[in-house]
Amino acid sequence: MHFLILTALKAEALPIIEVFGLRKNSKTHLYQNNNISLLITGVGRDKTKERLQNLHQVYSNFDQTIVVNVGIAGGNPDQTKIGELYRVNAIFDEKTKQCFIPDILCKHPLIELSLTTVTNSVNNNGDHFTGLVDMEGSVIFQQMSRHVSIHRLIFLKLVSDHMDIDDRQRIIDVTGLIAKQVDLIKSILLSLDHHVLTNNVILSDKEFDIIQRGVAQLNLTDTQVYQLMEWTENYVKLTGNDLDKLAPFFIKKSNSKKERNQIFESIREFFSA
Repeated sequence: MHFLILTALKAEALPIIEVFGLRKNSKTHLYQNNNISLLITGVGRDKTKERLQNLHQVYSNFDQTIVVNVGIAGGNPDQTKIGELYRVNAIFDEKTKQCFIPDILCKHPLIELSLTTVTNSVNNNGDHFTGLVDMEGSVIFQQMSRHVSIHRLIFLKLVSDHMDIDDRQRIIDVTGLIAKQVDLIKSILLSLDHHVLTNNVILSDKEFDIIQRGVAQLNLTDTQVYQLMEWTENYVKLTGNDLDKLAPFFIKKSNSKKERNQIFESIREFFSA
């Protein structure tokens, strides 16, 4: 397998470039060494989208590639610690209200949290967001899922702040933060079960679309998202059926927590039948 690492900043990339001995290809602007490539996308959804849309011109080995987004993120002060590395299990786009769910098949040592992708940096009221906050995650998922199966999209986020720093006062040693965790990042990449990531696709793209639509329609909590993913994967593995019968539960948008929980209980009963 080949690893394609995506970072928004060169400051995030430097420790990774060093630990893997990557060298810049002047023609492609990719940093490469053997089976590892790294691309710096730039900050924000527009730059990231443009860079990834043009990626196919210089990179084509997507069938054998694991995409890993590594970067800093803001963190909810009650859920995260500055300097800690987390793995993303759900991505919410604040602008489009879409939800994307990476399919985590391999075991790993990290705490899992949801990620919200925003358009503008968040400097206060960070506790209003659950889990992590960045400015590129949802765009990376949307663009790269066109080339790579969802189970080969991995998001590793390191908390740099608790979203309480004004831009004018923002002095963060990004390279230093990543450098302290780069050995852990390397070990995670090297320990990935390539056989699982290559062959073991449980849910199809269509089934993921159904789930993502349901998460958005019902505004499910993180715990409910975990449960729904577990139920659907077990259902598909045990029965061999698709998830078309699940779609009717997601037609109506829930207008309250009570209504959401009632629909979610009906879904639980469906899988228990």
